[in-house]
Amino acid sequence: MKKNPVIREFHLTDAVLKQKADEFINLLDRDIAEFADRGYTPEKKAELIDARNAVEAFPSDEQLEAIKVELTEQKDRARSALEKSMRTILNMAENAFGFGSAKHREFGASDVSRQPDAELVRNARIMSATAEKYLKNLASEGLTADKIDTLIAQRDTLDLALDAQAKGISDRDVATEDRIEVLNALYRLITKYAGIGQDIFLETDEAKYNDYVIYDTPSGLPEETPPPVI
Repeated sequence: MKKNPVIREFHLTDAVLKQKADEFINLLDRDIAEFADRGYTPEKKAELIDARNAVEAFPSDEQLEAIKVELTEQKDRARSALEKSMRTILNMAENAFGFGSAKHREFGASDVSRQPDAELVRNARIMSATAEKYLKNLASEGLTADKIDTLIAQRDTLDLALDAQAKGISDRDVATEDRIEVLNALYRLITKYAGIGQDIFLETDEAKYNDYVIYDTPSGLPEETPPPVI
């Protein structure tokens, strides 16, 4: 069964939500007498602070995206290096055996720049084995055992880079969901104490009542998103 995506329960930026948590921690200290009567204890204050700290300690979406971008760039650099070596060896085979000949085709598809990453790695495996087979035939074209070793190393580097990129994307998706869950947990605590504060001061202190309003709207609630125009 497919898991439903985790969604944000609030209409604030992460920074504003964290700032609201800081504000509420101070407000609850200020109004501790009233909130103690509503069950607010040192343990519950610690719970709120821990929730605020969890948000603060979690990598931001920008940090998570930067990690993914760096892994993609590493993969692209590895692919570029492998493509260059493959094109060179293909050119050697073409010069020695003729383009499109049976032996030339043994080296794999020649359109290396158009191949998907995984296909390029597979083709490089074929090419390295074929290059070893025809090493003596292509020696006059400049092929050496060291160049074949370089091809193999570049192939393995790309293969590992692809795995790292896939893991990085997966890790980012998981971390993004985890971050949203941490933010939602903090938001639930803030809304709980916002509701208590508004209930306490509704008829006794307008200024303090307003301190516990989360959203800067007439209702104090998030504005409804208008339905799309069809």
